[in-house]
Amino acid sequence: MKSSPSASHERIQNPQASVLGIGIDLVEVERIEGLLKRFGEHFLKKIFSQEELRDSFRHRNPHPSLAARFAAKEAMAKALGIGIGAGFSWSSAVVGLNEGGKPEILLDALGQKRTRSLGVRHIELSLTHTRALAQAVVILSR
Repeated sequence: MKSSPSASHERIQNPQASVLGIGIDLVEVERIEGLLKRFGEHFLKKIFSQEELRDSFRHRNPHPSLAARFAAKEAMAKALGIGIGAGFSWSSAVVGLNEGGKPEILLDALGQKRTRSLGVRHIELSLTHTRALAQAVVILSR
């Protein structure tokens, strides 16, 4: 069925826009809780920056926030077409909120090098979570 917009609706299109990568990840909050119980500070310091930990632990229950940030790092690696490893580490991406409260990803030199090599000029991040699940979507574009 071909869609036709009503008089009050219009298509939003940008012929110059070019999506270079999309990544999505879903994490069980319980998994993050288990890793924290099993590995403690070592797990936290390996995966998260001090800013990410501070932001997450300001919540009564930090686990959904930690899980969403974990998912964002995984989604970013997927959008880049690589996994977490030599080309992109857990510390390559820091997940925070901008002044308006919108989620954003800040990249270290390794992450910046990888995104520049692909021609990335814009990164969109969307996060959501419930008590049980956290999800992140990353879209890379020119």
